[in-house]
Amino acid sequence: MNYKIRWLIVLLVAAVVLLGISFKTAFQINKFFTLDSKIRANVEKVDIIEGKKDKFDVIAFYNFKIGDKNFYNVKKFTTKFINEITALDFKEKILKKDFFIWYNKKNPKISAAEKSFPIKNLVYSIITFIVFGYFVVLKYYVFSFQKIS
Repeated sequence: MNYKIRWLIVLLVAAVVLLGISFKTAFQINKFFTLDSKIRANVEKVDIIEGKKDKFDVIAFYNFKIGDKNFYNVKKFTTKFINEITALDFKEKILKKDFFIWYNKKNPKISAAEKSFPIKNLVYSIITFIVFGYFVVLKYYVFSFQKIS
């Protein structure tokens, strides 16, 4: 009887991990498809802040205009820089070139400077689903050899 409880705990933990990764992936895919339009934005300011483990983060403050309304947003780039010099180079590159952002046509308050499909998280979700399915099949396979009492 004790081994059945252990299997139940293993399946429960695998299900929780599967749900967590799947919800994160679904949220990121939804965000990817929500951002459906691209527009040029004006970069007001770019700051460099020192983050954890002596890495530097770049934050851009930008605005864009749609019709009569101005929209403001802040973007913390996902790229982490090892030293301040490379972060300064990235800052100069942002300020010199045209800065395009993605936004939602229905709700322009939703915007992002970077838009990429979450392929890595999708692969993790698929692998986690396969591992969970393996545990379920293994459970029924192992318990099928036991006699029903």
